[in-house]
Amino acid sequence: MVNIALFFLGEFNVGKTTLINTFFGDTYLPMVLEECTAKVTYVMVGETMKVVLRAQQPIAVEVVQVLREFLSYSGIEADVHPDETFNNWVVEYKSNYPEDMYRTLSAIVTLTADEEFPKLKILREKIEEVIAIIPESSVEEDIALVDSPGVHSITETHRKVTEDIIPNCHLVVCLLDSQSAGNEHNRDFIAKLVKERQRKVFFVINKSDQLNPEEIDPQGRRGPAKDLLRCLEGTVQNPEIFFVSALYALYASQLLRGSITLSDIDKNEKIHIPYNIRNQLEQAPNPGEEIANYLMNRSSFQQFKNRLLDYLYTENREGAVLTSVCRFIRDFAYRYAKPLEVKIQLAQQNPRLERIRKERQRLYQEIQNNSKFMEKLIEQLNALSEGGNINDEKFEGQNHLINRLFSRQSIENEIFKLIRQWLCTGDNLTKARKNKYIPLQEKLGEILDNYLKSVSAEINQSIEQYENFVKNQILENGYNFQHTSLSKINLERGAIVAIDASLAFSYILFFTGGILLGGVTGAIIGEGFLSQFSWPDYLGIALPIIPHISAYILGGIGATLGGILGLIARSMGGDEIRREKLIEKISTYIEKTLIQGLKEKTKTELETRKNQLISDIQTYFDDLNMQLNNQIRKLAEEEDRLQKAQQELIQRLQGKVDKLNEIANHAHEIIETAFKTNLTNTNKDV
Repeated sequence: MVNIALFFLGEFNVGKTTLINTFFGDTYLPMVLEECTAKVTYVMVGETMKVVLRAQQPIAVEVVQVLREFLSYSGIEADVHPDETFNNWVVEYKSNYPEDMYRTLSAIVTLTADEEFPKLKILREKIEEVIAIIPESSVEEDIALVDSPGVHSITETHRKVTEDIIPNCHLVVCLLDSQSAGNEHNRDFIAKLVKERQRKVFFVINKSDQLNPEEIDPQGRRGPAKDLLRCLEGTVQNPEIFFVSALYALYASQLLRGSITLSDIDKNEKIHIPYNIRNQLEQAPNPGEEIANYLMNRSSFQQFKNRLLDYLYTENREGAVLTSVCRFIRDFAYRYAKPLEVKIQLAQQNPRLERIRKERQRLYQEIQNNSKFMEKLIEQLNALSEGGNINDEKFEGQNHLINRLFSRQSIENEIFKLIRQWLCTGDNLTKARKNKYIPLQEKLGEILDNYLKSVSAEINQSIEQYENFVKNQILENGYNFQHTSLSKINLERGAIVAIDASLAFSYILFFTGGILLGGVTGAIIGEGFLSQFSWPDYLGIALPIIPHISAYILGGIGATLGGILGLIARSMGGDEIRREKLIEKISTYIEKTLIQGLKEKTKTELETRKNQLISDIQTYFDDLNMQLNNQIRKLAEEEDRLQKAQQELIQRLQGKVDKLNEIANHAHEIIETAFKTNLTNTNKDV
């Protein structure tokens, strides 16, 4: 965690960025001859190399996409991703190459970037400040070095940013050019800084490599330091002045790291090593290391760094720096905690979760509605079998329909009546009898076919009526139900058995009955009226005496006449009897064999069709509800995922908020304690 902010300021091209690069030992930040830094840049130590681009408002993805494209065609391997607010975008490098950060920042923080990288202009305009995180062990982790635009820049924006940041820093390093250390511009700004901001200032006269040794005098007895002291007279008491060559120190660090070679040193016109010293150093076992040490000693950077750290960590007895950093930390923590708290509130009121819950409730309700509607349909379908009025539409009922179509009255009117008419018409009966009743069978088949055709049509019409009723009910309620009706019912009679109306037995009965009746009648007459009649005398022959001979003779004569009369009587009424006998046989065949079988078969067929329709309805709604349940399951999975992500986000943000509030409160306590301590010490002095 950063506790100390070290602010570098000075005119442009005075070497601020070079000095900061020197702290980190390589060229991470861009350095050019003209004014370079156009954005306030915080440089600190971290585990991995990254750049954070901070803005006041969220930056759109398509704006950052231009940066991704720039990194891609520049050969820089880095991931670019936003934080939770999209106000801050992080460029996280896959390797810790200083060149990658250098090229990235060159396109973002330099004034020349608008001309050199015009596509990134919109992004640059949105960025307020930049944080560069560098994995470097030579710099303490609790220090942040702040690079700034030149304080004498012609743009008021640069001046305002610089002046707003200074109050929150612990130490100000004011860089001055060795050729213009005592000009009036420096005096005016330094006076304002010391009097109004109350900050400790180290004065660094950079580019000391361009001075003669006798001009380098931190005590201010000669050279640029003398000019500076004259300039600061009456403004700063006992100022600390350092002579540094940031360029020499940077090149020394790079030479030790292997970032550059001795050949690069030789080619650099800004590096001047006396010939005799160079020859002497090249004789050493490790010339590169010796030359690097020589440049570092010439730069005086290490002495400046040691003094800077000594002041920051041991000399700040009055607590001014501590109070400043605590104020900075407190305000920084409060400022960053607030949007996180707002984000937590937004996360707790995730509209997507609410929409998922409502959608799940809607789907559950839809499943219940589907099930209720299906049950109602099946109830109606079963009710159709019983008949009655449903939704102002009258249904006869399947059982009632079958009973009516196959009733005795229907059979009598549609079959028996017609066959009887045919038998009574012309010589149809005679022709049928002569042809073994085949014409009668054909006629009966024709009548039955017509009857069954009519019955089938009426049954199919009834089926179509209640099936259409059910389908319309489903479609009217917005369901896309597809039901393929079974083929129409077509009742068939099958083969008609042979019909025979033989009267031979009835002739025997009539003949036998005539004989018995005639014989009894003759015997009674003979025994009654002719009991005394003499048959020998009447016949003129001698006869033995036989008792009741008259009864025998007249009984025989009566039996003969009775048999003849019985045959004559049967013959006279044969056609009518034959018709009735045929009708009786046809009735028995149709009612017990044909009609009863067709009736049961039709009932079974209608019940099967109804059950099939019910099964199709149940299957359709089961499939529909299964699809809805699958949607509910997916929504539940998404809801669970979002809830977990929500909880993780809230916990993560809440942890940050708690930590920030803890830091802010602790910093405030330190400020209050420091204030009371200072007040006590002041009272004691008084």
